[in-house]
Amino acid sequence: MISFLVLTVLLIYSPTCLPNTDIPQMEVLSYSSDSTLPWPPEGTAENDPPAKWPGHKEQLGKRHPRVKVDVAYKKGFPSAQDFYTNFVERKSPVVFSHAVDNKDYDFLSLEKLNSSGRAALSFVEISSFRAKEKEANSVRNFVNTMMSKTFYVSDSLHNNYKSIFKLPLCLQCSYLVDLLVETSHILMGHVYPLPVKQSGQDVLHCQVDGSKEMLLVDPKEYPEIESLLELDMAPKGRASLLNSLAVDYEKYPALTRVKEFKIALLGPGDCIYIPAYWVTQSNILTKENSVEIKWTPSSWTPDSDCAKGLKNRFLSSLSFPGEKYFGVDPTLDKKGILVDKVSIILDKMLKEKKTFNFAEFMEAIVKDEELLPELQEWTVESTARAKEMFNTLDMNLDNMLDSKDVESISTANLSKLMGKMEDRLADMMDMIMDQRVDISVAGETAKSRSSIAKQIMKSNPLVKEEL
Repeated sequence: MISFLVLTVLLIYSPTCLPNTDIPQMEVLSYSSDSTLPWPPEGTAENDPPAKWPGHKEQLGKRHPRVKVDVAYKKGFPSAQDFYTNFVERKSPVVFSHAVDNKDYDFLSLEKLNSSGRAALSFVEISSFRAKEKEANSVRNFVNTMMSKTFYVSDSLHNNYKSIFKLPLCLQCSYLVDLLVETSHILMGHVYPLPVKQSGQDVLHCQVDGSKEMLLVDPKEYPEIESLLELDMAPKGRASLLNSLAVDYEKYPALTRVKEFKIALLGPGDCIYIPAYWVTQSNILTKENSVEIKWTPSSWTPDSDCAKGLKNRFLSSLSFPGEKYFGVDPTLDKKGILVDKVSIILDKMLKEKKTFNFAEFMEAIVKDEELLPELQEWTVESTARAKEMFNTLDMNLDNMLDSKDVESISTANLSKLMGKMEDRLADMMDMIMDQRVDISVAGETAKSRSSIAKQIMKSNPLVKEEL
């Protein structure tokens, strides 16, 4: 069994694929699609040699009749019941237009990944079109420095993003949740033809950024299509080494027996449901930033009870056994909570100000109610703990915090960084709890955050020493 990543590398080095020094040129077929074209084409007989059929050595599906996949919803997802009854049960692909180009999912946009502390803490395996070896790097570094080059990401959706990715409305049914298998996140900065493949799972594919054209064939209608699939692909799928930009009908004569393709053109925010075992081939037309959720194709007929408690569920609370991920209650997810808080600080370093000295750093965290909730006052001990936190984040030891420190986070220092930040944030929260008790017993009123910030800049001796 091979993975999608290995398959892509095989295609690159295969003699049937484009030379890896070329940027693939392809046609967008959606606009010229005509479902009424005859097949076999006029002037072509069933017994003609494959090389004589129109489409030989041309782009896959170019000469075939093409039927556009229905766009059922113009904005957002349907309910789980509508989704199941109208599409899943019928094994019918469908496009949901502008389903994920909204505030619930914009954290995954390339613009946000480019300036996100969370992305700087999320390390994935990065593959190259020029080599078989992989390397680990952060999502942010990949988007900033590698995406426009000969690299790509095809990995499970990072756990740091599962914790803020809401289960789409159409999947909000407890019967389906039990069938979830895995997720995937693909990032690529190039126009490129992806392999012909078949998944043994139902798939919800969402295009976050970029555009993609997808051809689909139902093997129940045209079983000949499965003869293309000469490679097993982990975990439950198959794939082909076919060069989709110059299809060799002599090598793959079964394509002359496929009488039509379904076709879909996906733009930013669009999602498509792909039924299990349908054969697909996708062309990246601009760039690729997409997420998939896959589940076992078993019956999960929704009812009035199955959606209860799932409205605001995040993927991190659900299990995906195909990637050996097991859901955790958000209130008990200490790692997720830590990532949330450290991301807040890194976001300030990336977005709000080019550089922070120690005093400005303290002022910034004091003003953030999410980072330090219920803060009562600021003491010398508070300053000492903040200094330890500042020093931990000052990765390049220049007594300033800025984007260069964020860029210095690596697999080698990530664990140590997060461990120290966890300890310092815990110290802060312990002090805040003690402050609440002391102020309550004394019958005093907590100071406002603005007054604490002024105190930090004017009167704290440790701050004056730093300045």
